[in-house]
Amino acid sequence: MSGWNSDGNGTDDHGFSALPGGRCGSDGGFNDVGDFGYWWSTRESKDFDGNAYYRYMLQTANSVISNDYDKSYLFSVRCLQD
Repeated sequence: MSGWNSDGNGTDDHGFSALPGGRCGSDGGFNDVGDFGYWWSTRESKDFDGNAYYRYMLQTANSVISNDYDKSYLFSVRCLQD
């Protein structure tokens, strides 16, 4: 079962435990903490200069959404070890 548990920690059958860290805007203000998790991908947008793709998850949805956004925003990153 995927989603956030009652402690606000992410759970996933595939070994990715997510935390709903929200995002920080270009104005320095944090939004969506505890409700959304945002993670940058390594792929830059071909449509808009200065944008890159990210994925986000909503606490109440059982899905992951992808979109592109301005790279000045602060989203989480996931580090993988080879």
